[in-house]
Amino acid sequence: MMIKSLVLLTFLAIYFGTSVAWSAPYRRLVNFEWEEIEGAKSYEIELKQVKDAKEGEPKVYNFKATSAVWNGHLSPGKYMMRLRSRDYRNVPGDWSTPSEFNVGLDTPVLKYPGAKVKLASQEQKEMELDFQWDKVGGADTYHFELLSEDGKTKLSEDIKDNHFKVKVPVASHYTWKVSAATNEGLNSDAVSVGQFSVMGKPLEAPKINRPETEFVRELKWTRPDYVNSYDIYVLRFNPETKKWDKIQAFEDYKEDSLPFDAAWDGGRYQLMIRGKSDLRPHSPTVKETFAVRSGDRSPSAEYTALVRTSIERTTGWYGMASYLITDMKYAGANPEKNSAVAYDAMGGTGRLGLGWSSPKTPWGFLSIVDLSGFTFKGTTRTFAAAELNAVYRQRAGDRGELRYQAGAFYKELPETIGDPFTGASEDQMISSVGPHVGAEYWYSITPKFGLQLNAHLYMSVMKISTPNGEPISPSLSTQFGFMGSYRFTRKFTGLVGYTRREDKMSYKAVPSSSNFASDGDVNESTIVGNYLNFLAEWSF
Repeated sequence: MMIKSLVLLTFLAIYFGTSVAWSAPYRRLVNFEWEEIEGAKSYEIELKQVKDAKEGEPKVYNFKATSAVWNGHLSPGKYMMRLRSRDYRNVPGDWSTPSEFNVGLDTPVLKYPGAKVKLASQEQKEMELDFQWDKVGGADTYHFELLSEDGKTKLSEDIKDNHFKVKVPVASHYTWKVSAATNEGLNSDAVSVGQFSVMGKPLEAPKINRPETEFVRELKWTRPDYVNSYDIYVLRFNPETKKWDKIQAFEDYKEDSLPFDAAWDGGRYQLMIRGKSDLRPHSPTVKETFAVRSGDRSPSAEYTALVRTSIERTTGWYGMASYLITDMKYAGANPEKNSAVAYDAMGGTGRLGLGWSSPKTPWGFLSIVDLSGFTFKGTTRTFAAAELNAVYRQRAGDRGELRYQAGAFYKELPETIGDPFTGASEDQMISSVGPHVGAEYWYSITPKFGLQLNAHLYMSVMKISTPNGEPISPSLSTQFGFMGSYRFTRKFTGLVGYTRREDKMSYKAVPSSSNFASDGDVNESTIVGNYLNFLAEWSF
């Protein structure tokens, strides 16, 4: 019985990979399904490979099926298929019209990078990636494509391996595609598509510019590379709760400066900021604490305060060092030995000091040690001094300040005794302690330049040591001077000027039949110096 019509032929290729021996050709499982023919008890299927004439005679495969379904394994390639039915008498019908179909390649399975993955990186610009996918049986080449979301990166390569290594810009989204092909032009059934992102190196932290004065009108910072926005928090310290209160917060702030609201109260503030960017981890959060002037913050008030900066004492602990150089004039009288000596000698005084001050209180303190010396007739004499003072600061007008000192001192002074008959001399040392008072007037000329006038009185009242063991006779030592100051930085000020210093000590002379002293006489030494004074002051 002949088959009068073939109603429908449907080809369905199911994507199964099969495990075969390494020496066997790769085959895929292929299913055919067609509409049943009335009266058919079986079917004959003929498959013929389509080959180029140069490749020789094509292979022909014949199969039988008892239903309108057939499945089997075929190598990738082009095929012609026809079928016919047989009735219950096993009489064949007519062959159907040949139909061409392809057995394509499996779709590649992408392995790395994974789908929607975000790849971390420590690179600022480019990162090397090794794209990988499973091998496709029967494939001779693979077509690889890579495209960035912004369109700046676009790659298209035909390669033989199942991986491809390339450097890609960081901080970008990507789409990549892979398809397989044979040398005969057969392609995989579909193109595999994957998407991923490459993160950049974490952002560097912005650097906050600390306000130079308490008259804060704008907060500024530097923008690191690749930062396109900031998260910003402005906090103010609450002295009652001892906590930081949030004044204002900004997200995705674009500028590199923030106006400081004039309505905000003065006090202690803190700026917190971190940089942000697409596909780059946020920068670390940085903080900067600064003071804001309470009350009037007008330009005129700021100018007055700015001018005063040349004379403002550094806050907290500070150190000082000075050197005074001069031609010292010595004069001494010792009735006990009928000695009267006077001479000039080149000398100087080195000083070191440590002090503390605070804007919260006018009180502070200052301690000083110094060592003086001079050379006379080839012999160098040195003598030391030390003092510890309380310091009180008092504002004197818009540009001036008075600083009062009061405390105690220790002082040494050499005594030279000359023999009027032989011309020989000997050196002795006197030392005493007593109270000290002093005052300094500082005047600001500009924000950098200032002027200082100073006066100090030292009263020797108690003996530490005298050559004859007798008590000290009270005597007054003085120091007067003026200096010009220059504020190099917020933490360093240099001064230079003139100082006149007169150190004097006397002690009771002991009359005896063997000396020339009378009752009430004193032995006295005086050193007068007109110094060129250099001084440096810095805060820790």
